[in-house]
Amino acid sequence: MKFNKLALILLILTTTLGTSSCHKWQVRHKQKRDLREREKQEKQRQKEAEEQYQEVIKQHSKHQSKRSRKEMKRNYKKADRYNNHKKEFFLKRWFKGGKRKTRRSNETI
Repeated sequence: MKFNKLALILLILTTTLGTSSCHKWQVRHKQKRDLREREKQEKQRQKEAEEQYQEVIKQHSKHQSKRSRKEMKRNYKKADRYNNHKKEFFLKRWFKGGKRKTRRSNETI
């Protein structure tokens, strides 16, 4: 008789503890799934916003002259390179026809 009561108590305890831990797992799993879903939606919104922005830029460039479009394209690439912290192509830097610093030898005023 004592064995049956003990077995019954153990059975009840294991079922209650088992379901509560399972419930916790389901809650955490649902939270992670919701977080992934929100991140996915945010990425989608950002992608759509970027596409709309590019479409507006394209429409704006259609209203410009050919010379202005080329200048806009050049400036866009230059700004993108600057914002991504990239240098100009090394050959372009080497052979750039800009001002050169001259070495002055101990000149005094």
